[in-house]
Amino acid sequence: EGQTKQGLSIRPQQLWWHHTAGAAKALGLGGVIGNLQPGCEADFVVLNPTATPLLARKTAQANSLDELLFAMIVLGDDRLIDRTVIARG
Repeated sequence: EGQTKQGLSIRPQQLWWHHTAGAAKALGLGGVIGNLQPGCEADFVVLNPTATPLLARKTAQANSLDELLFAMIVLGDDRLIDRTVIARG
């Protein structure tokens, strides 16, 4: 945690962006999907950072958004998902 190798690692916030708004931008759909801004379409999951005792302990100790996201990325499993919200079209 906190150690990176130049050119091999990205920060958890960057990883999260690549899988949401970054993917939408790459598909030419930025501003339509990939974020929760008003007017955008969205199917998304609600995450529970206290889903397991270990996850709860690590996320409670997080001092930054990167540390919180890192804990959820590394320690999260299907129990991390609290619910799924699907847009009705």
